Amino acid sequence: MASRAFGLFLPVLLAAGCGRQGEAREGAGRWLPPAAKAASVDRLEPVVLPPRSVAADGSLPIAAIFPTLGRYAVSGEQSLKGAELAVEELNRAGGIHGRALRLLVYKTGSYFVDAQDAAQRAARAGALAIVGSNSSELSLAVAEQAEAFRLLQITNVSTAADITSEPETGRRVRPWVFRMCASDDVIGDLLAVFARDRLGARRVAVLYEVGRSYSKNLARSFVRRFRNPAAGRVVQEFFYLALETDFRPQLTRIREFHPDVLFVPGSFPDATLVAAQSWQVGLHTTFLGGDAWSSPLLFQRGTPPGDAYYVELCRPIRDFDDRYAASFGSEPPGCRSVLAYDTVKVIAAALQRMGRLSDEDLGAGLGRARRRLRDAVARGKVRGETGPIRFDERGNRVQGVALYAVERTPTGPRALVSGWLGAQ
Repeated sequence: MASRAFGLFLPVLLAAGCGRQGEAREGAGRWLPPAAKAASVDRLEPVVLPPRSVAADGSLPIAAIFPTLGRYAVSGEQSLKGAELAVEELNRAGGIHGRALRLLVYKTGSYFVDAQDAAQRAARAGALAIVGSNSSELSLAVAEQAEAFRLLQITNVSTAADITSEPETGRRVRPWVFRMCASDDVIGDLLAVFARDRLGARRVAVLYEVGRSYSKNLARSFVRRFRNPAAGRVVQEFFYLALETDFRPQLTRIREFHPDVLFVPGSFPDATLVAAQSWQVGLHTTFLGGDAWSSPLLFQRGTPPGDAYYVELCRPIRDFDDRYAASFGSEPPGCRSVLAYDTVKVIAAALQRMGRLSDEDLGAGLGRARRRLRDAVARGKVRGETGPIRFDERGNRVQGVALYAVERTPTGPRALVSGWLGAQ
């Protein structure tokens, strides 16, 4: 039963998730250690669909780099549409000091060399900034090129802390790179405080995917903030491997630990299987998850025995959703799209503060214009669809997360916004 359930979720899982993987993939599924990553690059042909034209036309070029093929394609398309909507609305309102914005769209595959190649193309094409990418793996590949070319990059939903700073020291390592959402470190801290103060938890079990950086890093930040034996707060950690579908051995040991809360910082298919199998082993406790739980398919194959909460990178925004639906005729996708929209708005606001750019600024003086834009973004404060936007000294938006509570209904589980955790 677990294997069949996993099969239903696997295609969606491959299109979701924002954590950076610790290994590189080559060809038909053979996994390589990180040391072999560089050697594999020479044997791979990047998958990049560049814009039809990058010729100078007097507009202000902004590159959008998002995956539209492979495991991150769904989230990439959602983000791209959000960026397109922002450019469309800004140009309809008159552009920036009489110049139109032009979105240079680079559609890529879901492998790091694809994003890397697209970033190089965008830099050489004269882009003033880069919006993207989606997964932390791809955003990090873009970030390395953004630093090399001294080109502003703002990622909309990539949460890995090392995109902008060193996780161990907090020192900023990429001054040209910014993040629009909360990082793994922030999310883990906020969930730990929620479990401690709002749920009154003293014993927490953490079940994470050991080979996935997103899951491992979220678990690490949660444990670091929550664990305090002197105050009576204890944590026991358990792990599983990629594509594992039978969690009953771990859940049996978790039941013997008698946790107040089970934190599962993995994907929504994993959380759903864990919930269904918790009934089988007699584990009744409160479930807690991160932003990778966000999906209409969460718990459709089995709700957890107790209460369940998770966080998302933004709140629902009805006005934006209505405009998105009017433009694209599809159901609004939520945070990926609106955060990409707000990313373009941040860049546009910085360009507005810079004054009208000359033809020389977009040509021989491009390097200077890029530096001014980067500085304007770092110093600026913007009111976006998702609330106030400002960046800290590490390039991260000062931002919390929306808290969702899962309710049981006769027609199945329903997730509703229950509050907000952290800064707004």
